[in-house]
Amino acid sequence: MLVDPTQLLDDCERAWREAGEPSIGAVEPAAAVRTALVLEALVAYRLLADHSGLSRDTVFARWPACAIHTVAMADGPGLPRLVAEAHARVLAARPDLGSHGAAPENPGEWSRAAHEAARSLGWTWRAPAAAADLVAPSRSVAPPPELRLGPGAGSVRLTLPGEPDAGDWQLSADGEVFTVRPPYWMLPGPVRRVEATDATGTTHVSAVVDPDTALLAFDADGHRIPPDERLPAAEIHLLHAGTLQTEGTDSGVVELPTPYGWNGWTLSRVSLTGVTRVRTSAAVPGSWLDVASGRPLGWEGGATLPWITGDDGAPVWHRPPALRLPRRAGEPDGRLWQAEVRRRGHGEPLARHTGAPGALIDPWKDVPRPLLGPYEILVHRVGSRRSRRLAAFLAEGITAEPTAEWRLLASHGGLVPARLTLGAGEAVTASAHSVAFSPYEIAKSVVLGDGIRRFAVEACIPHSEVRLELGGQPLTWSVRPLDIDATDLAGESALTVRLPEQAVAVTPQLALVVEGTTLHTLRPERRTRTRRGDLRYSLAALADTVRDCVKAEIRLLVAGESIHVATVRTQPIAEDVVPDGGGLLLRGLRHPGALTARLYAVFAPWEQPLTVTVDQSGRIPLPTAWRSLGPLIVHLNASAPTPTTPGWPRLRDRDTLVLRRSPWTSVAGHGTGARVSEYLAGHGALPRDTDAIPYQWIVAARGRDLQACGARETAPAECCSALADAGPTALTGAADSALRSGELASVLAGSGLAALRIREVADPAAVRRVWRHAPLCALLLTAPLLPYLSGSLAYDVGELYREEAELLDEVGQFLGDAATALLAGHADPSGAVGRFDAQARALGQLPELQQQAVWRGARVVPRGLLDPDTRADAAWQAFRARKNLQYHATGEEFRDGLDAVSIFLDDGHPDLAQAFRGRDPGQLHGPDEAWMRVPQLSLGCALIARLAAAGDARAAGLERGLRHLWTPIASHAPDLTAVDIALAECLVTAEAVHSTG
Repeated sequence: MLVDPTQLLDDCERAWREAGEPSIGAVEPAAAVRTALVLEALVAYRLLADHSGLSRDTVFARWPACAIHTVAMADGPGLPRLVAEAHARVLAARPDLGSHGAAPENPGEWSRAAHEAARSLGWTWRAPAAAADLVAPSRSVAPPPELRLGPGAGSVRLTLPGEPDAGDWQLSADGEVFTVRPPYWMLPGPVRRVEATDATGTTHVSAVVDPDTALLAFDADGHRIPPDERLPAAEIHLLHAGTLQTEGTDSGVVELPTPYGWNGWTLSRVSLTGVTRVRTSAAVPGSWLDVASGRPLGWEGGATLPWITGDDGAPVWHRPPALRLPRRAGEPDGRLWQAEVRRRGHGEPLARHTGAPGALIDPWKDVPRPLLGPYEILVHRVGSRRSRRLAAFLAEGITAEPTAEWRLLASHGGLVPARLTLGAGEAVTASAHSVAFSPYEIAKSVVLGDGIRRFAVEACIPHSEVRLELGGQPLTWSVRPLDIDATDLAGESALTVRLPEQAVAVTPQLALVVEGTTLHTLRPERRTRTRRGDLRYSLAALADTVRDCVKAEIRLLVAGESIHVATVRTQPIAEDVVPDGGGLLLRGLRHPGALTARLYAVFAPWEQPLTVTVDQSGRIPLPTAWRSLGPLIVHLNASAPTPTTPGWPRLRDRDTLVLRRSPWTSVAGHGTGARVSEYLAGHGALPRDTDAIPYQWIVAARGRDLQACGARETAPAECCSALADAGPTALTGAADSALRSGELASVLAGSGLAALRIREVADPAAVRRVWRHAPLCALLLTAPLLPYLSGSLAYDVGELYREEAELLDEVGQFLGDAATALLAGHADPSGAVGRFDAQARALGQLPELQQQAVWRGARVVPRGLLDPDTRADAAWQAFRARKNLQYHATGEEFRDGLDAVSIFLDDGHPDLAQAFRGRDPGQLHGPDEAWMRVPQLSLGCALIARLAAAGDARAAGLERGLRHLWTPIASHAPDLTAVDIALAECLVTAEAVHSTG
């Protein structure tokens, strides 16, 4: 009897989803036969998809459980053989599928697809390694993470060596914690440094932004130029805040679109030939970067394939380049340079070459052929250990020919389909001779091999794309029509369209179209220094026009075509979400395009969210494990999801829905997280052992949202109480909570931990770890050592152990330069920042767009917590929450609290009283301005808390009386609270040092 392959796959998909993750062990004969049939059906549908110009991966997306179970049955080494045999059987039955040059199946693609399918279903299963899969480099010399520009310079990435299955990396970016997997992590914005810890526990520190220079340099291939080296006199990329200033000859500057997340920065392609030094206007005075005279180190000659890139986005050289050794002006020929060629990740050199300064050498002449894969060249002076590293991905003899030099946007959405034909020599082979790109495919993986090693590369033809900016913040590029909420148009919003330069001979226009009628047209901004094909359109002018429309389209009018690039909505994506069998159903769905849902478990708020694709009917499929997790928060996203780790959602966002009535059963595990989940669901008591502390932090920080979504009402208060009882152990345990400093600050205020007295630093090594992941808590743990930063003769830094001195080095990194002045007893250099006075009153009268413009520069350059830009950003957060703060500031208790703090500080603490009065907004114009006194009470509560932590019994009693006033302020203005706790610690420490002489 013939078997319908679609019915077979659908039945197996349903059965395997219900069964859950594949089991380990021998496969029953009947199951083996069924799985072999499924494997052959998947191969057939992938060939059909390729024959129709669709992506082969759509087959895995439709039947993810089938992909997982077939790969699991192969058990790693058998996968290449089974896939190849199935591929041959299908082509024997349907020769027509191979008539268009069908590419052979790549087992590595199956393993990666099964891994992604497991993630989409919420399974923990991992694909077994295939024997014929890509060859991983030797781990004898693991390279450190490297900062570089992403493809098309659209992002800044930190490349992480190793395979995705090798284990998670723990990243700390200025105290914010992220868990990521190789091969890279996309920076969500400017940070000062990133500490990356791999699965073995090795930590690498990468300096990113130096606030003094506010400039990052990348070479032509996107690799970071080390900050301690002179800039080369060549064409490079500069990512900078402010405007560039140069000395010497004029540099040719072309401004490119800002990378994702780097609001307020500019990416420029600059030629430094003839330039002697360069700086940016945002840098501190005198912070010039010198340009090296003479010949820079770099590649010369050779040829790259513009349509092929390596695994990290690097260009692929099909004709190997020569190496130009560096030479400084006046350098003698006798100071020789040595170049060592290695395979990436291997310690043994393949070849060594020596040459005079400025010489042009062929580094590949003694390297075994064929030249294929990523190589490294270490260049150093003879006799010196310090070296420069150059990287190159070689594929000698490979050719590529596209059907189009540039893929244009298609009128119906996506890109015009295209094909890339690959050619290879005898020594190097490619897994596909023809690569077809469907409308929504921008890149496809190809495997190059030499019979021994195999390396994955990406095939990609330059293409048009669009990008949205909201609030001045650039989002990611997309080839799909964008979805724009009409409420975002009133802010600082813009749309950038990337076209080939020759397409803008006649200026393209954007048209706002409603039911076939054009209501408004926009012309691009006049930006003379940008790339001609990158057109930016400000969207603010459309806000009033779309206000009364349910839906409108934004179309690009170019070369006689009308291309749909965005949809503007004036209503939420959906009205509600309800259970629907084995998944969820969106009711009142108003978005017909691609839609993703990000799901958060209310009873397990520490778990990573699940990202699921919503089908056209509005149904959200749920993995088996998620069907009984209790209430869910569903955040809908009509545009491409951001590549960074998602944070906790805002419940007041109209595209965030809550499923409160959802079944919950006792969790299967018996760990601490399972016990806390049971507690949140109303079963059992709160676990109070040490392992539960990180969970208690998370519940306390997000308690108001959890209460609103159905969690136990008393959970936030009980968690705060448990943290207070844990004392210093709670501060140490905060390092495992992955909360931001603002979230930690709100819990510190509400639990009383901000007033906890720490007499000594008993374990500096443990506190050092807290500095990496929860720096605000680490500051409180380090408080006994802060007097040694005052410069007082009574506190000699030489008395400290090395571990204690290392903790003090972290203080400056976190707090910034202002902390040094405060601890030395000097006046607060930024005391006026954070006070709401007449300027705030005037700001409140401005439209939202102008308010944002006033605060736009805050935190463009990342600085310490007490530096003025960070304080201004915290004040902006409080200003935007003024309506909520007004509610808490109108009561009589609030005024009594201000009076109590003032009386206490005036009685023996004149310096602290002066800082407290510095936050006084002055005479108010009415009771509706009571919110302007909130920053003063916030600082006053922080001062009282830190005095209590210093041992003042009267302050301890007052802190307990003020806690109920400080807690709601901290929940609405958490960043301001974090600033005030750190500021209060510095002021109280300085007072103590001064009083002891």
